[in-house]
Formats: sequence, C-alpha cells, structure tokens
Amino acid sequence: MIRVAAALLLSCLLAACGGWQLRGTGSNHLGVTKVSVVGEPGSYLYSWFITQLGYSGVTVVTDRTQAEAVIELRRERYDRRVLSVDADTGKVREMEVGLQIEMSVRGADGSLISAPQQVTWTQDFVFDEGSLLGTEEVETTIRYELAKDAARSLIFRLETIDFPPARKNAG
Repeated sequence: MIRVAAALLLSCLLAACGGWQLRGTGSNHLGVTKVSVVGEPGSYLYSWFITQLGYSGVTVVTDRTQAEAVIELRRERYDRRVLSVDADTGKVREMEVGLQIEMSVRGADGSLISAPQQVTWTQDFVFDEGSLLGTEEVETTIRYELAKDAARSLIFRLETIDFPPARKNAG
C-alpha cells in the first residue's frame, strides 16, 4: 500500500513538472526552423554554435535561399591580458583570456533583424611559469570552454528576437 501511494505521489509530482524537458527534445523557442550561419567554419565557436542550433531544433542550411534567417558571426577574436604580477619578482601570476564576437541577424530578404552587437566573455587563470606546457594546455581548454559558453549565450540572445513570419515557397 505504501509503495502504491509513493508511486502515485511520484507520478503527480512528475506531472506537475510538465515544463521540464531534456535539452534538444523540446520545442523550438527561436521562431525559425532553417537558418544560414556566416562565420569561421573551423573555429570552436562556430562548431559549438551549429551544435546548439541543432539542440534547439533549428536546421542549418548552406543555401541562403532556403533559410528563414541569416546569422552572422563576425570578428571572432581571442586575446589574453595580464591580470597580476608578483610584487617581489615582477613575474606574471594571473592571466585573463577573452573571446569577442560580433553577431547580427538578417532576414531571408537581407533586411536587418538584429543590429550587430559585440559580445565579450572572459575567464582568468593562474599562470605557472614552472609548467609552461601545462599553462598552455589550460589556456587552450579555457578557449574551448569560452566558445561553448558563448555558443549557448548566443542561442539565448536569439531567443529574444522577434523573427518575421516564415515566407511560403510557391511550388
């Protein structure tokens, strides 16, 4: 009897969470189903952005005439800055890696839907001069993770855009 009551309670609780779903299994919140993406195809950001669009139920097409919108990722740039130095030795102790990208969105007809916006992400790390190879690996990993975070963030930005209704193809 207790097991039946627990199962009933559990099923009621799961039904109350009707808005929860696994990523990639839900409805498309972007307002478009087919997009063309202009960017640097070999970059981490471009690859992760295409993946995130797929998770959102959006198909990426290479032919712009088939796209409902064109997403432009321009001026992707990584940089690094010194954050702190050791007061005694004057050697670098902390570095910051940054990723900057400019994103704009155009309609299928070329009209500007979202003006170019420059977005920046940063992350710092401890610079270890005794382990230069390890430090280089850390920086590479940070660039990879920044690209992942940036791709997710750009999808959230796209969710805020009111896309015009999709045109109907004659024929």
